[in-house]
Amino acid sequence: MHSRHPWRESTDNFRDPEVISGTGSERSVPGGIPGAGTDEEVRTLSAELLVRLQDAHAFDPAPRHADLWRHHVPFDAMKGTGRCEAALDRALRRGERVALVGQSGAGKSSVTAHVLGPLVEGLAPLAVPVAIEDRSIAVDPVAFAGHVVQTVARYVRHAHPADQGRVDRIVKGRTPRRLSKLSITPQWLGASVELTAELASASAADPARRPGQEVIEQAREILDVIASHGLRPVLVLDDTDTWLSGIAGTEAAQIRAGFFGRITRLLAEELAHAAVLAVHENYLRTAEYSRSSGFIDTTIRLPAVPDAAAIGAILEHRVGQQVRRFTLDQVITADALERLLAHYQRGRGRDIRRRVLYVAHTALARACDDAAETIQAVHIDVAISECAPEVAARVRPAPRRDPARG
Repeated sequence: MHSRHPWRESTDNFRDPEVISGTGSERSVPGGIPGAGTDEEVRTLSAELLVRLQDAHAFDPAPRHADLWRHHVPFDAMKGTGRCEAALDRALRRGERVALVGQSGAGKSSVTAHVLGPLVEGLAPLAVPVAIEDRSIAVDPVAFAGHVVQTVARYVRHAHPADQGRVDRIVKGRTPRRLSKLSITPQWLGASVELTAELASASAADPARRPGQEVIEQAREILDVIASHGLRPVLVLDDTDTWLSGIAGTEAAQIRAGFFGRITRLLAEELAHAAVLAVHENYLRTAEYSRSSGFIDTTIRLPAVPDAAAIGAILEHRVGQQVRRFTLDQVITADALERLLAHYQRGRGRDIRRRVLYVAHTALARACDDAAETIQAVHIDVAISECAPEVAARVRPAPRRDPARG
């Protein structure tokens, strides 16, 4: 892969973390007891670690979208394959349209953010927000193309505020359709005032005032401008779960048919650049999804988290963003990891957000309430009963009745 996303290397890229250092019973924690050596002191420091992790929201199941790339542990690393993140990276660099398939919470947005994060080289991800937009964008190619134009126009207005005068001068000095072959830029839009100016020129005309085919040509020109700078533009639609849900019946089927039939065709035949679409697994079984046949080049299904060690790797990575030197057993016991894995595997979908992180987040709070040294299996059980009480009721054995009480 050409992107650089070290997930288990030094945490120097993160904000200054707390540090636990030392071996055996000698540890030092900022704000703790230097040179602590007794069992009681060690227990105190371990409990303080959990409190620090809780205060930092280390297992936050819904972090800011802009931070997803920091938190993601690659499925390729957990499973020892190259069929997920590496496969997505390769497909996008070939200019393909990719359907990234998984249930809600399985990691579609995180995988996309990992592959197309701020350290990526040679790719220019262009997020196309859809969740809060008018549903006509999902079915009308012209409306979708206009939405792409307006999205770019909004972005370039904020890309180089200090150089806006220079951008304006460049825009006024060229015709709307002129493409300049400027030097290749190593980073996406923020690195080049010239690229910003070209995109400002290409997106200047209001799509609502132009004929349909011209709007599509305008969107294609924007992508060609990016490509002229040696970058591979990638349209990112990672919230189509929201876009294509929330409605039922005939209207829902019509929207899915329009999106998978007409919009994917637009992406392939008219815009003709790379794209990644987050697709809920349930859509694969619909007749509407079959309309995308021939327009989606590659389908990548998100795998399941394979074992307790992989669950531990996810939590360990989160802890590592707060603490430089630690061992996972200072945070959570092996039995608790197994209990967390069992809960994850009982779910119908591969929902990491709700069935791993949300439960771990809640279990951490319960462990802190108990002033415990580590998150233990009992804390996971309590968290499951709070986060998914119907699941806890099914798996918890019924209390034994006392015969003496009748």
